[in-house]
Amino acid sequence: MSISLKHLILHSLELSLDGAIELQARAEEMAHSDAALELIESLHLNYSGRAAKGFGYYNEENTSPFKQQLNGLLEASLDFHRYSVDAGQVLVEELRKYDFIEQGVLLFAQYEHVAGEYLLIMLLENKTSPAVNESLELTASRYLETSSIQLAARIDITDMQRNPESKRYVSYIKGRAGRKIADFFVEFLGCDDGLDVKLQNTVLMQAVDDYCQATQLDKEEKQAYKDEVKTYCEQQLKEGQEIVVGELAKALPKAEENVDFYQFAAENYPLEEQFPADRTALKKLAKCFGQGKGVSVSFEQKLLGERVFYDEASDTLTIVGIPPNLREQLKNNK
Repeated sequence: MSISLKHLILHSLELSLDGAIELQARAEEMAHSDAALELIESLHLNYSGRAAKGFGYYNEENTSPFKQQLNGLLEASLDFHRYSVDAGQVLVEELRKYDFIEQGVLLFAQYEHVAGEYLLIMLLENKTSPAVNESLELTASRYLETSSIQLAARIDITDMQRNPESKRYVSYIKGRAGRKIADFFVEFLGCDDGLDVKLQNTVLMQAVDDYCQATQLDKEEKQAYKDEVKTYCEQQLKEGQEIVVGELAKALPKAEENVDFYQFAAENYPLEEQFPADRTALKKLAKCFGQGKGVSVSFEQKLLGERVFYDEASDTLTIVGIPPNLREQLKNNK
């Protein structure tokens, strides 16, 4: 992998004697080594492949502590070690504000990949696992948990400097622990909300559906093209790549007026040129689903009009040939 590591440092977040989180700062940067490069390559791939990300940017009036420290780093008024310690203290203050107990190894890394420069910030769990030594005795082995990272952010320094109008050069993982975790980490970064990935995907799905209607495809053709779109988007998601509207347009036919999907979308929908795929939104290309008032329904779109029939006037759904396991439950609950 073509990664060039510029700076790397690890600090520790630990509980003090009075039960408060505090930063145990390393005295100097990590030395460059094969192990350090291997770690950053692994973390870069892990982060790039994560689908559930939020995006942000810094407006011109932004005076947040993190942004001021970032400016200091990029303007060389702060060296990397000083920057990492100052930023680590801001993180500690946010943790104390929310009364969160988050311990672990705090990583800061600045590196180049392909034509971009990045700043990666992660809080890694420092775990212990049983191991066996040369005498076949059980010992404890410590390691960094890098496969299920919940608190992480990456700043695309190149995009931030070259495209000041961009609203997505700051990204962060939306943790499974809920909205509070995302709020706390966004406040630490001090950025404004940027690209809404879920909204972009929802708009894209609507644009695809409308375009298929505009091209007057029959039911089978419409579903075939939706399947092609779904295949493309899922492949991009799998490879950690983004949906590129121009590439996606090649999977769809041109309208009768010789207008392709790219032009159709650009003229009618607020879509970015490219954005990450959202797994939930992609389901709408192949399935109809919904829930409410104690009822949950999901079925393949191709079954509509064949085994599933919707009467708009009476607002009823008729299913012909229900799943065997559902049939047995219905019989047992008469």
